[in-house]
Amino acid sequence: MWRTVMKLEWRILRKERSTFWILGLFSFCLMFAAISSGRHATQLANAMQHSQEAETTRYTEAAVKIDTLTNAKNPLQSKDPRNPQYMGSEGAARIAILPPAPLAAMAVGQRDLLPQAVKVTSGIEIAADRETETPMIGPTRLATGPFDPAFLFVFLFPLVVIALSYELLAGERERGTLAMLLSQPVTQRQLVLGKAGARATLLILVGLIFTLVGLLFAGAELSSATAWIHVSLLAMMILAWGLFWFAAAIFVNSKGRSSAGNALSLVGLWLLLVIVVPGFVQVAVDIIHPPPSKVEFLHEVREATQEAKQKLDGIQGRHDVDQTTQDYAKRVTTMQKELATKMEPMSKVMRKQQSDRQSFLSLLQFLSPAVVVQLAVEDIAGSGNLRHNRFELQVEQYHDRYRAFFFSKIEQDQRLESQDLKAIPKFDFIEESNFDLGSRALFGALWLLLLSTLLVGLALRGLRSIGRLS
Repeated sequence: MWRTVMKLEWRILRKERSTFWILGLFSFCLMFAAISSGRHATQLANAMQHSQEAETTRYTEAAVKIDTLTNAKNPLQSKDPRNPQYMGSEGAARIAILPPAPLAAMAVGQRDLLPQAVKVTSGIEIAADRETETPMIGPTRLATGPFDPAFLFVFLFPLVVIALSYELLAGERERGTLAMLLSQPVTQRQLVLGKAGARATLLILVGLIFTLVGLLFAGAELSSATAWIHVSLLAMMILAWGLFWFAAAIFVNSKGRSSAGNALSLVGLWLLLVIVVPGFVQVAVDIIHPPPSKVEFLHEVREATQEAKQKLDGIQGRHDVDQTTQDYAKRVTTMQKELATKMEPMSKVMRKQQSDRQSFLSLLQFLSPAVVVQLAVEDIAGSGNLRHNRFELQVEQYHDRYRAFFFSKIEQDQRLESQDLKAIPKFDFIEESNFDLGSRALFGALWLLLLSTLLVGLALRGLRSIGRLS
């Protein structure tokens, strides 16, 4: 019978202008957010492509210059592309890039703050040259966050559900139509579930369709199988998130309050789960596992490496030392290795702090469904902390390979030849498997569905106790 109620509700919704206004406004905001976030992702992709093209041009020019100098048998000069010490520290510097994910337009996440590209040299990068795509971002944007589809779904989507569901039962009672409806072979449970099912189907379908259309307009690359796996995971999270809020609306309606009381209760629940609890989670993470201090880290590094750093600065800053000699290059290399050895324990401590912080956040996220959805959507969009941490770890490992290449040349008294430039290690970011990403998203969706089932189960008992003709 609840299917019949759903069909009737569909007919009623088609005649209600308020429903179309609500869904129309939500769809417009969703498209606008997708295009705005897509522009952000496109700027990032263009900046990364420009960096790669500039690096390719620099390497091509260096190869031509090496051949010219070698054929002319010219002695080494300052900034000579044949000098491995100069090339490793400056001339052949690589840009390690974190490529945008297929659904990058879905969530800006931490891209404004976390590095998207890192300049890698043979030196010991105490403060690496880091680039973000929005260096001139305003303080308001940093304080409020970007307007992207992830923000829309986490914060505004529940309000749309509330607007469509706060009077599922109370509205019929207040209009005086409940007794007439219940005179038919239908129970209050079937009536509420049918009405909620029709409205949930309509809203979730609209959300999914306009999300996909918005991503296409935003320029998302959806031609690969991986992209459609991400789309499927995103659809799963949106579905679970929508069902949770409709389940909450059914539960509130089962208490027999007025429409105004239901609306007030649902808005209060929204404030608690979307605003208050996520804020509490962030405070708890900061208190128990405070973020690593860059200033403190740099201070400790300077203290631990002061002697070696002074020796290195003394070598590099002396004008009476011929920096084109192999002896100079070997001395610099020795000092850099000493610095790296002394910095490694502190780097491990910092990575451990970040890992503990992320693990604690992963545990506390289940206190609020909103946090679960936010982290999952950022994960799927490739803008979450886990992907950035993976990027920084791979950059550190690549840095070791890059330095080893040039240190080997220096220690063997070898000059660079044009073909050596092709042998310089390149950075290629290795994505995590779709299985790992899908497992995290599936676990979050199942948690939301479990909460939804619990709320509906409690609501069914309440609907039975209200009374057939109440």
